[in-house]
Amino acid sequence: MKKVFLLLSLAVTALSANAQLYLTGASPYTQNFNAISGGLPTGWSGYISSGPSFIGTVYAFDGSVNFGVYDTTNGYNASGSACIQNVLKGGFKNYPSANVCAAGDSCTTQQTYTDRAFGVRQSSNTASAGPGFDSGAAFVLKLANTHGMSNVAMDFKLQSLDTTSGRATTWKVQYGIGANPTTFTDATVTGGSLVTGGHVFSNVSLHASFGTGLDDVSSNVVIRIVALIYSANSGNRASTAIDDVNLTWTGTAKTGIVDVNGNPVTGLTVLGNATTETVNFSYDVVGNGNVLSIYDLTGRKVFSQSVDQNNTDLTVNGLHLVPGMYIAKIGNGQSEAVAKFMAN
Repeated sequence: MKKVFLLLSLAVTALSANAQLYLTGASPYTQNFNAISGGLPTGWSGYISSGPSFIGTVYAFDGSVNFGVYDTTNGYNASGSACIQNVLKGGFKNYPSANVCAAGDSCTTQQTYTDRAFGVRQSSNTASAGPGFDSGAAFVLKLANTHGMSNVAMDFKLQSLDTTSGRATTWKVQYGIGANPTTFTDATVTGGSLVTGGHVFSNVSLHASFGTGLDDVSSNVVIRIVALIYSANSGNRASTAIDDVNLTWTGTAKTGIVDVNGNPVTGLTVLGNATTETVNFSYDVVGNGNVLSIYDLTGRKVFSQSVDQNNTDLTVNGLHLVPGMYIAKIGNGQSEAVAKFMAN
C-alpha cells in the first residue's frame, strides 16, 4: 500500500469536528483568542477536575463579552452593568486581555475591548454553580500529532485579572501523549511567575520548553496549563486568562498521515483541479468503516460519504460549494489522513 505524505501549504489546518488541531508546514502556530466570542479555536478547550494523572472533564465555554472581571469602581452586578455572575460563578469565559485592560476598568469599558483572552473564574469545588475549578481548572490544547517536528516550545501570556481576589492559584504547564493521557510531564517554564490572584493584576510572558518529549510524536498530544493544587490564602478566587500563544518547532510539520495507534496508514490525495461541484480523490484505506468528509475552514462539515476499501478512487459530484479552500479527511477511528484543496 502506498504511503502518501501530504505537505499542506498552510501553517495550520484545523478541523473542528474532532477537536484536534492539525499543524502543517513551518513554525509557528499563533493564537490571540480575539475571535472567541464565536467559540474557542480548534483544539482548545477548558477542563475541570483535572488531576496529576487525569485530563479532567470538558467544561462549557461562554463567549459572551458580558463577563468582564471585577469592576473595582462599582462592584459586581452594579446597576447598569452587564458584568454578570463573574465573582459568584466559576466558568471559562471571554475576558478582556491584560494587553489593553487595566485593573479597575469599568465593566462597560471591558466589554468594548477587541483584544480578548481565554479566561477562567475559579470557584469552590463545593459550589453548585461551578464545581471542579479549584483545584482542577485547565486550559487544554489538543494536537493531532507532531509528525516532522522537534524542539517544540510554547510562549504565552499568563494574566491575573482581578485585584480583589485574595486567593492565589499556582499553575503548571504539562504535556501528555494520547487523546486522554494518564501520565503528564512538566514543561520547563521560564520568564516569570506562574501564580495568579493574590490581589495582583499582571500580564506575564512565559516560555515553556518541552525538550525532546514532543519530537515527532505520531499519536495525539495534549498540552495543558493546569492548576493542580488548591488555591492559597482566603477571599475571592482568581480570574485568570491566557493570551498570545505562540507554538514553535524545528522542521516541517507533516499531518497528511495520522497513524493513531500503530495501525497501517491511510492515504488521501486530490486528483486534478477541484471545482465547486466536483472533486476527484485517490485514497488507500485500512479496514472497514472509512468515511470521507469535507469541511470548510470554519470546521463546518459540508459533505460525508462512506468509502469502499476495495476501490482506490472516488469522484464526488453535486457539491454546490462556495469557491474557496476546503479540507478533506478520510478515516475510520484507527487511522486517518487529511488533504487540502481549492474549489474554483
